[in-house]
Amino acid sequence: MELPARLRETTLGDLLATLHRAYACGVLELIEPGRRHAIHLRRGLVQAVERSDAAYRFGDLAADAGLVLRDAVDHAARDPRLGDLRIGQRLVARGALTHTARDRVLAAQRARRLDTLYELADAELRFHAAQPLPPGSAECSPMDARETFFGRARRRDHGHRAYATPGPERTRALHTLGLPLHATPDEIRQRYRARVAALHPDHAHGADDTTRRLRESELRAVIDAYRTLVC
Repeated sequence: MELPARLRETTLGDLLATLHRAYACGVLELIEPGRRHAIHLRRGLVQAVERSDAAYRFGDLAADAGLVLRDAVDHAARDPRLGDLRIGQRLVARGALTHTARDRVLAAQRARRLDTLYELADAELRFHAAQPLPPGSAECSPMDARETFFGRARRRDHGHRAYATPGPERTRALHTLGLPLHATPDEIRQRYRARVAALHPDHAHGADDTTRRLRESELRAVIDAYRTLVC
């Protein structure tokens, strides 16, 4: 299996599709000047995403979703009794977060980090044999093909879109709605209405507090995405 040397020669979607078809286990590195990012794959599926910066920190995501208070995150981070535990583990140990909620936040963190890598125009590419997963990554199920590829730019799309490729904010908004980059205004409105209807609080009867809060967070994200696309 041969991969291009530079991201500009292909798209991240095409690279991941090639690795998916090859059932690959390994690490895809994307190297920019002064920064290194890595996508860990297991059996062709994305298991973990590393960025060289602190983008989308676990505590921020959990607080933004309304699962914990920011004060609880700060207190957990400073608790000397918890030794080397990561912030998610610390919150669980203190009873501020359930195991289920922690795993969902970890999955959301991974998805958002992958979103940012799709926005890279160029980077040096390297693929290595599998390495130990980053802390916490083994606790999540790998991303499925829909999460990884749906609505992502691919080389086969070049020259066949009715609309110009949107910028990063609109790209993220379209991905939030689960739409391809060339979605029409009518498709955007239809998907928005369908997602709002599906996530309406009236449909969450019997759900636990964690599920309700995650649904509310997703609903807010859908509304924000739609506002970005219609402005």
